[in-house]
Amino acid sequence: MTFGVIIDADHLFALPRYVSDNGVAAILRPTWDDGSGIPWKSSFHHPEGAFVVGYLAVGWRFLIPLLFWGTHVAIDEFQLATLEYSAIVESVFLGVAITGIFVLGYWRWLKLEPDGDLRQYLVHIRERVRSGLSLRPAPSPPSEGTI
Repeated sequence: MTFGVIIDADHLFALPRYVSDNGVAAILRPTWDDGSGIPWKSSFHHPEGAFVVGYLAVGWRFLIPLLFWGTHVAIDEFQLATLEYSAIVESVFLGVAITGIFVLGYWRWLKLEPDGDLRQYLVHIRERVRSGLSLRPAPSPPSEGTI
């Protein structure tokens, strides 16, 4: 998540220039394109960013940042290639991702509950969401020594 999402924190460095050129109200526009032609994405959003992220991944001996950064850059490139269709493409991509997550979760749940069905899985999800949003701690299961 860090190099997949936090990478967008570099936009904050361009924020002062953008606000001074366009005003604070421009931040609330659907697009932050100021029409200046100056890119406000850092080199982290381009393949050259691999020089920094790659060295960090090797130095930390941890491949995950490189994978997340690569995925982020690939999605950026895909978005630029499909800019005129981006609303439709992003909606389809989001739908496929959500469906995939749901199907994988249902498949894993069926391994634990072989006699379960879709309705029971939806009830299970509802209860997990409720317990996750509850301010009260979840009841702990009884230990082996108690009756």
